[in-house]
Amino acid sequence: MSCAYHPEREHVETCALCGRTLCTDCVRRVEAKVYCETCLAERVSAGAGANAEIPQATLGGENPGVAFVLGLIPGVGAIYNAEYFKAAAHIIIFATLFHLADDVSEFFGFLAFGFFWYMPFEAYYTARKRMMLRKGVRLETPFDRLNESLEEIGDKDWWGGIALIALGGLFLLGNFGVVRLYELFRLWPVLLIVVGAWLLKRYHGREA
Repeated sequence: MSCAYHPEREHVETCALCGRTLCTDCVRRVEAKVYCETCLAERVSAGAGANAEIPQATLGGENPGVAFVLGLIPGVGAIYNAEYFKAAAHIIIFATLFHLADDVSEFFGFLAFGFFWYMPFEAYYTARKRMMLRKGVRLETPFDRLNESLEEIGDKDWWGGIALIALGGLFLLGNFGVVRLYELFRLWPVLLIVVGAWLLKRYHGREA
């Protein structure tokens, strides 16, 4: 996909406000968030504070009902909201969970079912928030609080890349019969240990 401002260049990021695709020269980072030049200029000229948002979005849908219905198709709700990277992530996650449910354990089927319903509600709240922003009202959704929690994780890109490489490697080895994924699933309690350790780290960080 090309940059919205420079069609001859490939995009590397997406504006957090308007959803425009941006090349390296168009990326403007503020507090770990990515903006395009237009949105950043409007934000500065409006005198917005650090926690304010522009009550305007030039791309993406703003009909929550349409977003919800389209969200029932993996990735399409995010595409309606002009969140193309998120759409790709939704498709990959849903397909991965569906594959694991078929090859490893029915447990992943429950996760796939839950994620299936997560997508339309996430698309609904995103479109509703955009609609309210255009009316000058800043709406805080449950997904905003979830994103705030995820933003506390340092080096998300690094950890995400490691996870994708590891998961892809396991699938590849499973396809060639080198490992049996259903046997590896017996190690799932390790995930609980990792999450527990992360929560303890966050607690001690707040105490400090």
